[in-house]
Amino acid sequence: NKLIFQTPFPVSYMSMDDRSTGVLGADTIHELKTRHLYTIGGVKLVLKEYYPSAKVKIRSGKTETYNDVLKLSVRVDDLEKELYLRGGKGYVSTPESFTFNGLNFHLAYGSKYLQLPFSIALLDFELERYPGSMSPASYASEVILTDESENLEEQHRIYMNHVLDYKGFRFFQSSYDKDELGTILSVNHDNLGTFITYLGYLLMTIGMLFSLFVKGTRYDKLKGILKKVSTASLVILGLSISTLSHGQHEGHDHEDVSEYAVQINKEHAEVFGNLLVQDHGGRVKPVNTMASEILRKLIRKEAFMELDPTQLYLSMMVYPEYWQNIPMIKVSHEGLKRELNIDGKYISFLGMFDGDFKYVLGETIEEINRKKQVDRSKFDKDVIAVDERVNIAYLVYTGSMLRIFPDSGDINNKWYSHLADPFPFEGDDALFVKSIIDIYIGDVMAATKSGDWSKADESLSYIKKYQNKFGKSVMPSESKVKWEIVYNRLQIFKKLFQFYGLVSFLLLIMLFVNVFRDRQERGWLIKGFQGLLVVGFVFHTVGLIVRWYISGHAPWSNAYESMIFIAWSTILAGLMFSRKSSIAIAVTGILASLILMVAHLNWMDPEITNLVPVLDSYWLMIHVAVITSSYGFLGLSAILGFLNLILMIFKGAGNEKRIKNTIKELTTINEMTVEIGLFLLTIGTFLGGVWANESWGRYWGWDAKETWALVTVLIYAFIAHMRFIPKLNSQYAYNVATMTGYLSVLMTYFGVNYYLSGLHSYAAGDPVPIPSFVYYTLVTMLLLIIVARFKTKNLKARVINKNLG
Repeated sequence: NKLIFQTPFPVSYMSMDDRSTGVLGADTIHELKTRHLYTIGGVKLVLKEYYPSAKVKIRSGKTETYNDVLKLSVRVDDLEKELYLRGGKGYVSTPESFTFNGLNFHLAYGSKYLQLPFSIALLDFELERYPGSMSPASYASEVILTDESENLEEQHRIYMNHVLDYKGFRFFQSSYDKDELGTILSVNHDNLGTFITYLGYLLMTIGMLFSLFVKGTRYDKLKGILKKVSTASLVILGLSISTLSHGQHEGHDHEDVSEYAVQINKEHAEVFGNLLVQDHGGRVKPVNTMASEILRKLIRKEAFMELDPTQLYLSMMVYPEYWQNIPMIKVSHEGLKRELNIDGKYISFLGMFDGDFKYVLGETIEEINRKKQVDRSKFDKDVIAVDERVNIAYLVYTGSMLRIFPDSGDINNKWYSHLADPFPFEGDDALFVKSIIDIYIGDVMAATKSGDWSKADESLSYIKKYQNKFGKSVMPSESKVKWEIVYNRLQIFKKLFQFYGLVSFLLLIMLFVNVFRDRQERGWLIKGFQGLLVVGFVFHTVGLIVRWYISGHAPWSNAYESMIFIAWSTILAGLMFSRKSSIAIAVTGILASLILMVAHLNWMDPEITNLVPVLDSYWLMIHVAVITSSYGFLGLSAILGFLNLILMIFKGAGNEKRIKNTIKELTTINEMTVEIGLFLLTIGTFLGGVWANESWGRYWGWDAKETWALVTVLIYAFIAHMRFIPKLNSQYAYNVATMTGYLSVLMTYFGVNYYLSGLHSYAAGDPVPIPSFVYYTLVTMLLLIIVARFKTKNLKARVINKNLG
């Protein structure tokens, strides 16, 4: 956005809103600021007001609305003229031309056309969608580049993360027209090219990595200090690990259950769970996966009334009349419970309708939908959640969710349910699709009474043959299906948070006992618990690999996946320092447990989904892996700072030496951890700039995520150099800084994803309420800082008095 003004003097380009720019044909650079006076060749120019989006009266008094309007004052000698210029980004305005005091002026504000030294023509635009959905998998432009000066004509393909680079101009696939016949490209011009920038990134990265291994660096000195410190064993951490596990029958006592509704054979349910279904995002997955997702959304449990997800889903299809009367739709808000007149946590499907079968939330939902999202209360959000669960239950009862029949004539490989409307099948296919589900349901009903499941198995085999015949091109391999079902059944990450928490807590207790003893005891038991955490890390790694294999992409593309990866990197950080100190692996086990616990809260969705086009890149694996790994190391730093402050509180005259050694050991490890975490965070930010340049044509755009990543880098860069400030060169100050510094990481990850908008919204969901434990944690941290400071000063005073005496 430039303000272009033409006078008898050289043509100048000046920016508004406190941004400076170059001047063409002149020897000076001017900066145009609101209400500041500028003199150029005797002409005085003042930008009086800038209206980013306002109704402005122009000349005749008529009020008009423009996106960007400038109010200018032009002064020549003692005469002054005011005028408005409208324009803005992407707007090529008509110049305001006038003669004033003998000078001819042509002023324009906005964008201008640039003539490229070559031409680009679109040959074809290609849009690929995920099978059976409207979600774009990728889009690309086939173009022909013509440069007459070079006698050149070349064909190129531009798509996401694949740029056309020619003579310093770079063209990026940005979007496309609504009719899908035209493409929208973004372009930037880089005179120096990417080589110099990427080389700078590379040199800085090499320098950081070398500082971890070269002799004489700060990191090398810290390793030497750590060797000299007597190995201390640790400290108590008063954390209670909530298992979040609930009994399968909580709030329900169904002794009078239907004789047949719960008699779904487990072996047959496994066969039914192997059947493939296509979700609305286009992903083809086992019915077992869909059933697990439905159960989590409806009931927030992994099993119900002794039925696993697949058994329950099948029973709900076969016996909808029974299940519609069972309270199994979760209601959280107390106000909504009172409105629905229920005492427990659940309501039945039929309970959502009155005597005239009118939906009881119908009017409430309409009223909530008219509100802006930011104006919705907790009550409103729970009403929306319950409404979604009711709709899901309805789709299950009717069978509409069971999209298991591929349409051989659909070019996008869409699959349908037997109740699809419009119904795309014809002839024998239509007859099969319409009848096979009714036949199968009849076979299941008969089997629940007779115990003979052979006919039901046979009906399923026909459906599988149909899928293999018409849907083979988009079906996952049998190996993937098998591993996905195993992954669903094991719930490995949910079990790991309980395992990590229990083992680490017991290990911390033993280490704490040893801190206050003159001799180390039960070393074999401590090593045994450390070994268990290593075993847990191995299973954690295997779980990530299996999820990667199932999804076909690196398992850190959404909020849930990034959380389980951060937990993995946290344990890795502990293992790296476990040989120097038993403390590291213990505290990282606790932290990993807490991270995995958060990953399994209600507002986190563990569902495996397809990638949006911009994330379908090898940069996802590189950039996100590096930057989220840094969160694990910085998390270890935060909890080490937390523990050190607790030790300072417990330090007294009788145990001062042992506690002092332990604090020194932990602080040394803390500083080493910060250094590694800061390097990873900085390198990850570099890589993010490269990815942004390859995707959007710019390294940095002050997006909310980018801005907070920079804030976090600067905060930890300050923490890493606090030792050079005399009044901050203390163990107390350093540990307070590392504990509180992690709040910037939490803001970068959670705050940006859930409360701010920007390009980095792939991991985001609807804004979630801030959990109450966050406030308790902040208060605890504040009290810990105050008490530790008081105890440190008090102990120092006692030591001084003792020496004086």
